[in-house]
Parts: sequence; C-alpha cells; structure tokens
Amino acid sequence: MTHTALVQIKVDAEIKTDVTNIYESLGLDLPTAVRIFFKKSIAVGGLPFELRNDTLSERWNIYKEARNSIQKNNVPELSLDEINAEIAAARASK
Repeated sequence: MTHTALVQIKVDAEIKTDVTNIYESLGLDLPTAVRIFFKKSIAVGGLPFELRNDTLSERWNIYKEARNSIQKNNVPELSLDEINAEIAAARASK
C-alpha cells in the first residue's frame, strides 16, 4: 500500500489557469503534472531545470575560472581539514 500526503500551495489564480491550460494541452491534469515535477526532481537530485540568476551565474563562472587556473598551474586542491583550518583561522582573526 502506498502512503500519500496532501500538498497544498497558494498561487495567483491567473498562474493556475495558465499552467492548467498548458498541462491540459499535454493531456495532464495539474496534480499529475506536479507529481511528474516531484519525480523528476528526485531523479536529477535537484530542480529539473536550470536556474538563471545573473549574479549566481557570474559567481559560478568565477569559481570555474579559479578552479581551471588551479588545475592548469598544478596547484593541489585543499583537503577538507585544510579548508576547515583556514575557516577557523579567518574566524579567529576577527
């Protein structure tokens, strides 16, 4: 027997109408579409689409560039203990 749980959300009426029309055009009702969204989120281990936030994207690009530079210059990555030691030292210096 499958256990179920009730999920309730409040959205703008216009959004609900628009998304319901989209899903119905695909042969889905709203609850089925939400279940598909949840299952896909589980399958991919996160949101089933890319988030686009310019600030976040810029930060990620900076991280990737730094990582590539480190790898090109043969600088070893820090271990978790080394990272924690640096964090502790930074906090202690404040």
